Amino acid sequence: MLQPVASLSQPAGASQPAQAPAKLPDWDVISVKPVQEQNCTQGSGWRPVTDGVNFFCSPLVVVIETAYGIMEPSRILGVPDWVTTGGFYDIYAKVSGEDVAAYGKLRLDDKKRMLQPLLADRFNLKAHIEQREIPIYQLVLAKGGPKLKEATADEAGKAGIISRRGKVECISMPLTSLPWILNYEVGRTVVDKTGLTGKYDFTLDYVPAKTAATGDSDGPSIFTALQEQLGLKLEPVKAPMDVLVIDSVERPTAN
Repeated sequence: MLQPVASLSQPAGASQPAQAPAKLPDWDVISVKPVQEQNCTQGSGWRPVTDGVNFFCSPLVVVIETAYGIMEPSRILGVPDWVTTGGFYDIYAKVSGEDVAAYGKLRLDDKKRMLQPLLADRFNLKAHIEQREIPIYQLVLAKGGPKLKEATADEAGKAGIISRRGKVECISMPLTSLPWILNYEVGRTVVDKTGLTGKYDFTLDYVPAKTAATGDSDGPSIFTALQEQLGLKLEPVKAPMDVLVIDSVERPTAN
């Protein structure tokens, strides 16, 4: 059965023609199983499949981020600790056989949006989006200008960005790819204000804040590394941003 699901609100000031929300299939089967962190030997993540979606060893906050298109924990407010650190879940949801074709034609954003009723059903999640002025960082040019290598045309086929703890490696990518990685380290939304529009090769080496707090490693913080290695800096400001406010959420019902 198909049902309309309302789309998220547009940012303030946006002017777009009215568009009917996509008709999204109902989930036919939903499975939610708690997983012990020590059993997550293959990492965590999610993948769309032909008839649905599969999250494996994922904190609930990751599912919420995906469902609402806000991939920045600092913009999700009112989250209980157990949602971010209290456990991991395997979640599998699929549509009925008669809806597989319709599901396959959906955009990825619409498939992600289908997670909202799943969260409401199994976690009793109630949430809303509103705009608030919050602390953020602007990524700007440091004194002396950028220290970035322009990518060459023959590197286009190798384009990509790899982020691991304390290291970011980028080949032939625009700087717009960097803020979403930085926001996880600095705990705030990062907005690119460098004005740089090219594609670049760079490596960023730094000591994560959690590692530095233990005193187990010497090296530059993310703030120092950005200035010394890339010629960029993070400038703290306040700005109006869309945030997701969690009104209520409960541990999942049994399958």
